[in-house]
Amino acid sequence: MQRWILGGIAVVVVLAIGFVVWVSCGCSATTVTAARFAALRDDYPALRAFTRAMPKGADLHVHLSGAVYAEDFIAWAAAANLCVQRADKKIVTAPPQQPCEPEKTQPIADALTDQGLYDDIVNALSMRNYLPSQSEPSGHDQFFVTFGKYGEVSWRVPGEMTAMLLRRYAAERVQHTELMITLTPPSPTLTAGQLAQIKGESDPAARLALLKDYIDQAIPNAKASMDAWQAATRRELGCNSPTPDPGCSVSYRYIAQVNRNSAEERVFVNTALAAALTRADSRVAGLNFVGPEDYRVARADYRRHMAAIGFLARDVSVTLHAGELWGGLVPPEDLTFHIRDAVETAGAKRIGHGVAVIYERTTDQLLGEMRKRKVAVEINLTSNDVILGVRGKDHPLPTYLSAGVPVVLSTDDAGVSRIDLSNEYFRAARDYPLGYRDLKQLARNSIEHAFLDANAKRDALAELDKAFTAFEKSVAKEQGVLRNAGTVIANLFR
Repeated sequence: MQRWILGGIAVVVVLAIGFVVWVSCGCSATTVTAARFAALRDDYPALRAFTRAMPKGADLHVHLSGAVYAEDFIAWAAAANLCVQRADKKIVTAPPQQPCEPEKTQPIADALTDQGLYDDIVNALSMRNYLPSQSEPSGHDQFFVTFGKYGEVSWRVPGEMTAMLLRRYAAERVQHTELMITLTPPSPTLTAGQLAQIKGESDPAARLALLKDYIDQAIPNAKASMDAWQAATRRELGCNSPTPDPGCSVSYRYIAQVNRNSAEERVFVNTALAAALTRADSRVAGLNFVGPEDYRVARADYRRHMAAIGFLARDVSVTLHAGELWGGLVPPEDLTFHIRDAVETAGAKRIGHGVAVIYERTTDQLLGEMRKRKVAVEINLTSNDVILGVRGKDHPLPTYLSAGVPVVLSTDDAGVSRIDLSNEYFRAARDYPLGYRDLKQLARNSIEHAFLDANAKRDALAELDKAFTAFEKSVAKEQGVLRNAGTVIANLFR
């Protein structure tokens, strides 16, 4: 009996303490949610469910075609009567007015009734089940080779790809995205003579003057392409119907991408056009350079590229892949200046990846400059793992956070990596000492550093705050007041 009485007194004391804590801290839904998150962070299935349910703001580093899962490409390719090469599973067209070449290719539609072929194509177009081979000896090589294998499909269906992605974003509570895509139209084209003239001119202003007529003609054609893509996206989602898909509510902008591994004069032309499109059409949020940063041309021309961006895009928003490198991938000197040049020469407002920051000269000074300029880093944890082999304690995510540099989480190429944005939030929480409020701040950063105008950003932040309020209330309602108080108290002793 005495033991029972003492137990009862202990319960009353705990409840009294809980009540005091509850009253003194206000124990808002945010506090309860943070405590619940802390309680389940070692329960990985529950942690995945939590990060999927929480609002995540925006996905800002997204290659549109790389975001598509191979299964979608197979379906679109089959509908277009395309072929697949037997040797490497690259999707190709059939010869004009002929079927697929039996010895080299076969109809990709065969995959719809042949599970083995289907699986082989999915593996070839992604990182699923990747094993080193003679043709793709590393994750880096497998990752980048996939883009060429599905390219014959992706250029045909940008609107459909966007619709698919928006639908998935809505399902995991992402409200905005900025999609990297090539906006250079098929026409007009520059002749070899015109490109030679640009190549032979060293003054950037004179080069730009040579491009005036080309840019004036290209802009309306690029706008027409975007019109068609957006119409297809809305059609796929039924945005004008009485029951629109939830994906219709996810906002998006384009990031005009430039292939950094082209001839230098071609890179200059495409950068000039990308900057002009960003000024001319609000659907284009900014520009970015794409392609492996460790390739020969990207390395050799890096400083010229950054100088060209600084000249051509000084008044538009720029986000740049920079520092997507690691020791051993390139010679040591290439690791020491890429992020700094992207920030200080090109004027980038966001940096994609930034993995090699620890190799930069005077890293602390660079981090201080990024903090001062509010240059955000787009962190792609899974991508950095599969391409560079950088993960866990090797990754500079904690370095950026401790330096006060704004950080956002992003997917890079969700389809190729077989992930979604929720996975990146889960991975950040699993691998680093981040609490709920930290993740919430990362989500807020993604809207604060989106390339939106002031009014759109204000509205987006209000939408995000509203979503978090609803989410936290739902978490708090899952348990009663006393159990919530107990969770908060238990969290104080962790």
